[in-house]
This record gives sequence, C-alpha cells and structure tokens, in this order.
Amino acid sequence: RRAAELEALLSFYGEGEDGVKAPSSLEDSFTSADGPWKIRVGGPSHSPVTLELRLPSDYPSTSAPVPIVTAPPWILDSGRVAELMNEMIDMFTDDTEVAILWCEHIRVALTNIGEGTEMLDEPSSRVPNCGTKNRDDSQDGDDILDGIRTFFPPTSRYGQPMRRFNNAVISSESNRRPIHQTAPMKPPKSGPSEVMIAHVASVHSMDHVNWCLAELLFNNRKVARATHNMFAYRFRDTTGCVVSDNDDDGEKGSGMKLAALLEMSDSMNAIVVVSRWFGGVLLGPSRFKYIASVGRDALVEAGFICSPREGEENKSKAIAKRRGRRS
Repeated sequence: RRAAELEALLSFYGEGEDGVKAPSSLEDSFTSADGPWKIRVGGPSHSPVTLELRLPSDYPSTSAPVPIVTAPPWILDSGRVAELMNEMIDMFTDDTEVAILWCEHIRVALTNIGEGTEMLDEPSSRVPNCGTKNRDDSQDGDDILDGIRTFFPPTSRYGQPMRRFNNAVISSESNRRPIHQTAPMKPPKSGPSEVMIAHVASVHSMDHVNWCLAELLFNNRKVARATHNMFAYRFRDTTGCVVSDNDDDGEKGSGMKLAALLEMSDSMNAIVVVSRWFGGVLLGPSRFKYIASVGRDALVEAGFICSPREGEENKSKAIAKRRGRRS
C-alpha cells in the first residue's frame, strides 16, 4: 500500500526538486517505500514550502505519519505551521492514506492566506503570451495559434476533450473573477490518490465562464493534471434569460449532477468545477454523491446557498413571521 501511495504521489506532484523526493532511487522507493517522503507543496522555487512525512511501521493501518512542514516565515509563521500539523494529525483515521490529502490541505491554507495558485505553481505569466508554440514544446499542455489557446489533457485515457479558448477573452482583466477553492475531500474506501476538490466563482457571461475554466486549466497545474474536471454553470444574461450548461469532462453523467445541484439550490450566476484525481479504486454510482457533495460545499462556502443550519434558522424565522401575522 505504501508503494502504491508513493506511486500516486509521484504521479500527482512529479519527481525531483519540484515534486516528491524519495529516500533513494525510484526503484528502491517502490521496493521499500519506508520514507521519509518530502513534497514541495508551494512557495517560490528559491523558498519552497515543503511537507516531509516520516512513516511509522504501522502506517497506514493504525498510526499517522509524522508531518514536518518547512516554510519561510514570511509565508507561514511558526504558529500557523504548528496549527497545520495538528490539523493534519486530526484528519487521519485508521487505514487511510493521507499523503495527498495533507499536501492539498496545506495548499488550501496557502491559498487562504493570499498566497494563491499564482504563487504556488509559479506560472511564467497569469495570461498566455501571444507567441506561437508547437505542441511538443509546450510546458503547460497548451498551444497558442491564431488567437486561440488550446488545452491538451495530460492523457487520452480518461476521455477528456481538448478545450479551446479565445486568447483575448481569457487575457482580459475585465473577465477576471475571484475563485473559491474547497479543502480536499477523500471519498471513503477510495484509492490512495483519490481526491476531489471544487472551485466556484461568480459569473455573468460566457466570457466569465471561459476565463474561470482557462484560469484553472492553464494556471493551476494540479487541476490541469486531474483525471476529470467536470463543471456546470448557470447565470442570467443582460436580457434576463437564464443561460446554463454542463460538461462531464469524461466522467459520464457528472456534469448533469452538478447542473441539477445548481438548479435545485437555485444558485444563480455561478460556475462550479469539481476536479477528481482517480485513485485506482472504482467507486461506482457513489462517486456522483461525492461529486455533488464537494460541489455543494463550495457553493455553501462561497455564499451561493445557505448552510443546513442557516436554512433551518431561516425556516424558523419564516414560520414565526407567519404566526405573527395570524395573531
């Protein structure tokens, strides 16, 4: 199981200075998988934020790894580092692989303190340059030609389509939208690298929708390498008409689930994108429940729909108001 988890880490974050450092050669690591594992989870290349995992002999069946977070003090002070390590320990449950889950938890923390994906992934530019590149020379899986930027999925194995964006649209500052990201969610009984994360943003036009999708695919390397990035959007245009659509991104039926979530929750002027990194264990129909759940969490956190507690409070207030009118 450790070997499978290390393989998932290498697939998820890459190997070497910008990814996972194993104790010896890749082959030896797969044979022993004893750790420690050290993963760069953010920060600039000259001052990276890293997570080192020291593995007890009974991990993952009983004991959690010992996490060691190293970060420059101007990114994370010692108090926040201690809090993060305690939070990670609390996230562990018996018989659960947590390496990717903990890495993404730190990345979310960095995003929340203002060190967003532009710092975490260090793209050369927040918008594409207008030069022409051959596909083989692309560093981000994209191609720019005749004002169109194309996203190429990392693999054709999972049925993800290529996506084309108008370079003028995704480069325009007027289309820039704040994007909220949820904490990573690991579905029960899933594989070691299985993680789901949702992003949500406020949109009022197709230009906004396309900017958000391009921002995630071109400027967030983890999202770009996801097995699926299913999404749905719903907004009211300038004429008052409701515009909505969805996309499975190779996960058949998932887009419709997210579209139903937007409609049933009466969420308007929103796009929700759920990224899934397949962990090697087939989840069956239950995967749709988890996709909808993480999507709903994003909508709640971003304020598009109220939480269950707020819903009950609003319901109670409405009942009290009606009773007051009757009296």
